[in-house]
Amino acid sequence: MSLEQLQLDPYLLAQMYDQPIIPEVRQAAPAAPKALPKLKYLGENQKNILLLIQNESEAYLNEELFNLLANILNACKLGMQEVALLNVAGYPGLTLQDYHTALGFRQCIVFDIPPAQLGLAEMEPYRLETHFGASVLYSHHLQQIATDKALKGRLWLALKQLFGI
Repeated sequence: MSLEQLQLDPYLLAQMYDQPIIPEVRQAAPAAPKALPKLKYLGENQKNILLLIQNESEAYLNEELFNLLANILNACKLGMQEVALLNVAGYPGLTLQDYHTALGFRQCIVFDIPPAQLGLAEMEPYRLETHFGASVLYSHHLQQIATDKALKGRLWLALKQLFGI
């Protein structure tokens, strides 16, 4: 008797194969969009420029560093009304993509926040990169920039490239 002539009872087959013979291709359910908190930032974000800092001890910056930042912005022909200064210390777990989704920035300066904390690969300081369709610049901490003329010069060159000055 050949195997082609072999006939098995359907009930017997159902008992032999209680699982599908060909596995189903299961697609993961689409992830629910992450509920982002309402972000609090200083400035009016008129030009969609995000400045990210990390300061656990103050809401934003102390007076000395705020004045330095204001001077840097003035040199770029910008004011606080055109940018959003955001302290990431109040939003643990959010990535740069989350900030982009919430604020829709076109340009971003990251002041000494580890790129991995923002969900990014290592970044070279003062080198423009594009993430999520936006120009992103990684910089040292404002305190370091305040005391080091070489870092000020590198930041200025990168800002000229970022803002087309």
